[in-house]
Order: sequence, then C-alpha cells, then structure tokens
Amino acid sequence: MNNEFQEKLHLYKEGKLTPKEMIEIEEEIDRFIAIQDYLDNDEKKFFEELKQQIPIQQKEKNKNTRIIKRKVNLRILTLTTITGLCIGTLIIALYILASNITTSLFELDHKEAYVERATIVQLTEIFHPQYDSHRSGVQKLPFAKQNFVVSLQNFLGNTLIDESSISIRYNFGKPKKLQGSTKELQLLPIDDPSWIDNPEYSLLSGFDPLQNAPSGTKAKIFVGFNRALTPQQIKKNFMNPLNIDFNDITPLVTIDSKYIIANASYYQFTPVFPYDANNAEQLEDKPLKLSQYENMDNQAHQESLIGNLNLIKNNKRLLQIMYYQDMFEDINIDAIINQVENEGVEYIGMYISADSKELLKLKDNPYIHFITVENIVIW
Repeated sequence: MNNEFQEKLHLYKEGKLTPKEMIEIEEEIDRFIAIQDYLDNDEKKFFEELKQQIPIQQKEKNKNTRIIKRKVNLRILTLTTITGLCIGTLIIALYILASNITTSLFELDHKEAYVERATIVQLTEIFHPQYDSHRSGVQKLPFAKQNFVVSLQNFLGNTLIDESSISIRYNFGKPKKLQGSTKELQLLPIDDPSWIDNPEYSLLSGFDPLQNAPSGTKAKIFVGFNRALTPQQIKKNFMNPLNIDFNDITPLVTIDSKYIIANASYYQFTPVFPYDANNAEQLEDKPLKLSQYENMDNQAHQESLIGNLNLIKNNKRLLQIMYYQDMFEDINIDAIINQVENEGVEYIGMYISADSKELLKLKDNPYIHFITVENIVIW
C-alpha cells in the first residue's frame, strides 16, 4: 500500500474526496478485501491439508515401527531357535560320541558277549534243572551297558507248565545286578540230605498220584536214590526199563551237601566264540563227547561235571549277583573237582518225564528212596 493511497484513504474517511475519487477508493478497498479473502481461504486450505497429512504420516510411522519390531522379534526368535537347536544337537552328538567311545573301550564285543551269554545259559541249566533254557539274548544299551536275558520254560510234553526269566545287567563288561524277573527263582532245596545215605528214609507213597492218573497222561517226577548211582547204573536201572532216552531225564548231583545241581552237558556249552577259525580245534571233539554223554558214558559225564565245576569256580561273582552275595564263598571247589577226578560222577537223584502208567514200573525199583510227582498233564 503506497503513500498516495493512504492519503486518499485518509481523505475518504474525512469525506473530503470528490464523488469520482470516492468511487475509485471504494473500488480499491473492495479489491484489497477480495485479495485478503483469497489469501485467507488459501491459508485455511493449507492448514487443513497440513492437518490431514499429520495423522497419515504418524500412522505410516507407527506402521513402520511395528514392522521393524516384528522383524526384530522374528530375528531374535529365529536366532534363539537356531541356537537352541545347535546346542541340543551338540549335546546329543556329544552324548552319542561319549557313549560310542565308552562302549568301544569297555563293552563286551560280539565274541565276548556270545561266550558270556552261553555261560549264563549253562549256569542257569545247572542251577535250574526243572527249566529249559533254549532262548537267550543280549540287549545293548548306551555307555557300555548290556542286558543278558535267559528265558526259562518248564515244558511237559507240549504243555507249558511254568515260565520265568533271568536278566543280568552288565556295566563296562562286568556283571552288575540282577534285573527283574517274571517270578522269584529258587535253587533246589537240600535242607535234609539225610535221605541220600539213610536206608530207612522212604516215601514210596509218591506213586499214588500216578496210579490214580487216567490213561494218556504224562508225568514229571523227582526220584531220590537210596544210594549214589553212576550214569551207567541209571541207564541200566531206569532208562532201559522205561524205554526212555537222555532227553527224558535230568540227573542231579550235590555240591558239599549244600547245593543240588544238574550236570548239564558241558559239550553243548561253548567256552569260546565258535565262528572263529582259531577256535575250531577246541570244538572238534564236542559232537563225539556229546554223543557219549547222552549215551550215559561214565567218563563223558565225569568230564562234563569237571567242566561245570570249573565254570562255577570261575564265575563266582556272576553267581553271587544271580542268587546271593556269599554263594560258594565257604566251599572249596578245587577239592570237589579232585574228588570227581578220582571217584567219577555219582548222582543222588533225577527228574524223569514219561507216561504216567509207564512210571509205575519203577515202584519195585530197589534204588528208589522216594518219588514226588511234579506235574501231570494230558499228552
């Protein structure tokens, strides 16, 4: 606004302008007002746009912040997961590596495990003659641990009378403890061994269940002799009259009048790994010896018992784990072996499985002190 316009505006306010000048100044004033209104409207529009833009920018900013946070959290979660997986994998790898190293250094290898399993089976047949021990195995566990399992089955004919098992845990190649079994296994009792040498001890009433049994039944009996008998005497006085073979009987001996055991065939036991060519020579005589043993040869039974006694002597710790802590601690097994070497094998009794009525033929046998019927089943 120049000075001339200001002077005219002043004169306009005082009413000193001509009508023409008044019209001109009013037109100028209207033009100024129009310009001012335009500027005011433009400014309002600008501020409105500015107001509208501010929330949008803030929203975009908040959205970007959430996206960044989500990416950071996802990255942290991913890194944590990967770290956890790496640590877990490392722990598992170290566990497996440590287990493999321990196993390779201390565990029984397949050859040693084969012989150890065979030893447990043989001892089981010696101390549990009422059972068959045809099934056994080895379960491998981490860190040089192994479970040796022997299944025990009491069959009469085709009937399963009873079954159990023995499971022994080995740690670092040594027997550690007896695992749970299907039932408590007891050794054969010998609380009163006087019947072996006492001719007045007799209990022939044990034949009564056989007389009352119907035809077509099979029985398993325990026979106690009135004096110790050699293998050949058993064959002559028991096996031949009943027309049975070795598979139907289990002769029993005593150890120091404290244990009754079976003289399980040592020729079926393998003290070395049989599939190693270096061991072939040690096993080549076994088939012949086994045949002689099953034919009740005195010499074969003597050698079998000596082998079993040595097996017991060399595995006292294993037997103490299988049964009780001080087993055989007070028995001189070497002295018993010397006695067998000098005097041979003499049995004090045996299990017999045969037809119930056929077993009645033993009623007049002069070598029987007593019998007890263990089981009777239909064929």
